[in-house]
Amino acid sequence: ALALLAPLLTSMAASMLVAAFSSGFAALYPLGVLATAAALWRFRGRYRSFDRNVSWQAIAIGVAVFVLWLMLVPSDAESGGILAGRLAEMPVWLAAAWLACRVIGSVVTVPLAEELAFRGYLLRKLVARDFENVRPGQFTWLSFLVSSLLFGLLHDSWVAGTLAGAGFAIALYRRGQVFDAIVAHVTSNALIAVAVLAFGAWGLWA
Repeated sequence: ALALLAPLLTSMAASMLVAAFSSGFAALYPLGVLATAAALWRFRGRYRSFDRNVSWQAIAIGVAVFVLWLMLVPSDAESGGILAGRLAEMPVWLAAAWLACRVIGSVVTVPLAEELAFRGYLLRKLVARDFENVRPGQFTWLSFLVSSLLFGLLHDSWVAGTLAGAGFAIALYRRGQVFDAIVAHVTSNALIAVAVLAFGAWGLWA
C-alpha cells in the first residue's frame, strides 16, 4: 500500500507547500516534481512487475479524455494570462527550465502518482479489505463509481475529473493492467501540454 500511495501523498503535500509560498504563479512547482519523482524512485522495485506493453486502446481512451476535458473545463483566461506574463518576465533559460519541469510533472509524475493510488490501490481496496488479493481490473460498481468520484473531487472541475477517472478505470478494466490506466492518463495530459505550448492555451495549466 505504501508503494502505491506514497507518490500521491508526497505530490499533494508538495502542492500545498508550493501554494503556500506562491502568489498567482507556482514558481516552486519544480520542487513538487522532484519530491514526487523521489518517492517514485524509492519504490521503483515494486513497480517492475507491471506489464508495460502499450495498447492502442489505452491511447485512444486518453485522447477521448482529452477531448472531453476541453469540452467541459473552460480555460481560465485570467490565470493563464498571469502564468504567461510571469514566464515572459523570466530569463529565457529559467522559463525554459520551469516549463520543462511543468511538462514532466504533468505528463510523467502526476499520472504515475495518481494512477498508482486510484487505480492501483483504491479501486481494489473498495472491492476487498485485503486488496493485495484482488486482481487489478476486478470490476464492481461500487469501486468503479466511488474511485472515479474521489478522483474527480481531487480536481477543480469535479465533473470532468470524475469522467476522466472513469475513463482511466475503463482503460485498466480492458486488460486488467494498471499500466494501461497510466498510458491513458499520460496521453491525455501530454495532449493538454501540447495545447498549452503549441497554441498558447495557458489557461489549461492555470
